[in-house]
Amino acid sequence: MSDLRPELERGLERIHAGFRLESLTGDASTRRFHRLYLPEGGTRIVMDYGAPFEGETDDVRLARIFEHASLPVARVLDVLEEPGCLLLEDLGDVTLEHAIGRADGSGAAGALYRKAVDLAAEIAIRGTRSLSESSRAEGPALDAERFRFEMRFFTEHFVEGFLGAPAPAPATVRRLEELADEVASHPRVMCHRDFHSRNIMVRGDGSLAMVDIQDARWGPDTYDVASLLRDAYVDLDESDVREAFERYMRLLSGSPDVDKLRDRFHLAATQRMIKALGTFGYQVARLGRERYRDAIPRTLERLDRTLPAHAATRPLHAALTGAAVFG
Repeated sequence: MSDLRPELERGLERIHAGFRLESLTGDASTRRFHRLYLPEGGTRIVMDYGAPFEGETDDVRLARIFEHASLPVARVLDVLEEPGCLLLEDLGDVTLEHAIGRADGSGAAGALYRKAVDLAAEIAIRGTRSLSESSRAEGPALDAERFRFEMRFFTEHFVEGFLGAPAPAPATVRRLEELADEVASHPRVMCHRDFHSRNIMVRGDGSLAMVDIQDARWGPDTYDVASLLRDAYVDLDESDVREAFERYMRLLSGSPDVDKLRDRFHLAATQRMIKALGTFGYQVARLGRERYRDAIPRTLERLDRTLPAHAATRPLHAALTGAAVFG
């Protein structure tokens, strides 16, 4: 426990005297995570904010919104304001990424992805109702300002920072801004915001649950399923992507315009992949977190392949090629 903050150690000792702790690999955020082993048996996950806080955090508020919609997330079991942490239900160590990687040819991988697509649709349907009835009904949202910021982050931290290329030409920046504005105009639903294979846990009974929900908000109606099906950490055949998206469309309530929904999926996936490259570039080049490097070639390959296949994104592909993004 040498890496545990003294005030956090004292706070945990007050409610679980004699505990044992194991530090876990964190995500791209500033929070830290630990597995707490209780003296009487059982475990908890400690989400360490690094400093005291007052009142409810976004994690607590959003967990309530997800739970109100009967969407599976880790339950908040204790809130410790003074040491600055939450104690959460332990969902285990098996992410969807790991489960897919170890699945054999029995169809287990396909079954897991069908469950994940179903969950994306449930967020868009039940989650939207729950969010609209909550105190966060008026925001925040993945809007044009946010998406434009992510495009700037991409040019700064991936094109310039990671690739070492010159700043993109103004025409390329305009293409990226146009993409941001277009995706922001799509119909809005509740979005997990980082719905990918490292944030989806596979529990012992085979059911799925979500972690890393602190950025959930309003966003485009294909954003979560695009995050899942254009996941930077998992390889999916195009035929599997098409089949999974067809499933998502069938699950949505109402009778959406299928062609428009497909177009929105492509554009949201494009924005999401470019945003992801900005994050990966920052994590690797600025913070030295090499675990994100392997995701870069897969994301670049997908963009290089999918952008020219759609008339709406061919000019963006040409612009990014000119900016040395595709080498």
